[in-house]
Amino acid sequence: MFGGAAIVLAFEFRRATQDVDSLVTSGHGQVMQAAQEVGKELHLPPNWLNEQASIYLSKHRDFSLFKMYPSEGQFGLRVLLAKPEYVLAMKLLAFRLYAADVDDIKHLAVRLHRTSAEDLLSLLKHYYPNEQITPERVLQVTELARKLDAPSKS
Repeated sequence: MFGGAAIVLAFEFRRATQDVDSLVTSGHGQVMQAAQEVGKELHLPPNWLNEQASIYLSKHRDFSLFKMYPSEGQFGLRVLLAKPEYVLAMKLLAFRLYAADVDDIKHLAVRLHRTSAEDLLSLLKHYYPNEQITPERVLQVTELARKLDAPSKS
């Protein structure tokens, strides 16, 4: 899992997400069937568990084990979460101006002690070395970093 769902599970600054961005690496049919059943039972939209954003995954897939269901050593579901650095790089690449995305970037940058434009752009280039970082994106990241490093008004 990555995106908002990974943030909800790993951090306390975000409490909800609209969907669960995922990549199912094995047992695809069974997982998607189970997701449909859960969705019906909980009255969730049909695409609550989706793989649409998986096209934006980096070649440096950086995930860590979150939980095993039913338990370790038994056949079942293994849930891996994208590491916070990876989620931050994905958010920087997309840099959607939705309030939740901008807040996610700010919170992750502060938590990871990556508040300078150089740190953020370096992280982005690490995970996405073949992506062309546009001047507009550099400007967005630089402006965000400036706000993160600004002294608080208290």
